[in-house]
Amino acid sequence: MGEIIVPILIEILCGAAGGVAIGAWAPGLNLGAGGNALAGAIGGLILTWVAARIPYVGRFVGHVEYAADAVTQSAGGVTPIVLVGVGIAGLLGGILLTMLVGLARIRGAARKN
Repeated sequence: MGEIIVPILIEILCGAAGGVAIGAWAPGLNLGAGGNALAGAIGGLILTWVAARIPYVGRFVGHVEYAADAVTQSAGGVTPIVLVGVGIAGLLGGILLTMLVGLARIRGAARKN
């Protein structure tokens, strides 16, 4: 069970860190501390899930849902490469989703005026 939880926690934490970072670097896209972290965490989960299904990229983020089966079969589903890949994908996903939500918020505010 830990083979599944650890990568998911890394996705969430790195995504939240990416969301908070982009909110600090681009004040116009800032959703507030909680909004940045939430959007980032969700973005981290989404991009890692998508990346796992892309050929030749999936091996770097692993197929988290199959990690427990791979470990029980001694195939080594959770390796340092997978953990780093999940962290990078989570960070990028957090940045991207926070930027998209921030841009949508700006565009929506512009339409009201």
